[in-house]
Amino acid sequence: MSRFVLLDRDGVINQRIAGSYVTAWEQFAFLPGALEGLRLLTQRNFQLLVVSNQQGVGKGLMTAADLQNITRKFLEAVAAQGGRIRGVYYCPHRAEDDCPCRKPKPGLLLNAQAEHHFAFEDTFLIGDSESDLLAAQAVDCPAIMVSNAPSAGIEQLPYAPRVIVPTLLAAGGFLLGMK
Repeated sequence: MSRFVLLDRDGVINQRIAGSYVTAWEQFAFLPGALEGLRLLTQRNFQLLVVSNQQGVGKGLMTAADLQNITRKFLEAVAAQGGRIRGVYYCPHRAEDDCPCRKPKPGLLLNAQAEHHFAFEDTFLIGDSESDLLAAQAVDCPAIMVSNAPSAGIEQLPYAPRVIVPTLLAAGGFLLGMK
């Protein structure tokens, strides 16, 4: 049986740009521990799927082709370090578009599940925001929060993460400790 992990991108794998979006490969910077975490999970036979809101496309700050180019280079960089991401699911719509695939709605997670046939209760979502936690909650998927400075009150949410860790590598260590 394959084990799956759903991953948010910005803030988990790569650095967020405060008040803006990663709109070109030159702006994409892997977070400390991200490549190592992706390699570790790949080596331990986890199937990695990215589920990420990318409203920079909907806002006209980049094209779908720009996003595709960033994704291609990001996947190549991950593979060069021994990681493997099996699928990438994006919602390019703006928050005000009320798209069913835009987190906190669970559409991206459901799309990934439909294609890869995994059980949410046996899968973890690794995210960095309340919208990630709410999307996981909507499908009863346990969550891990990546944060160096958790928002006040995250632990008190009705659907708190199983653990808050500083890096994707630490999230991988948590998952391996569970098995």
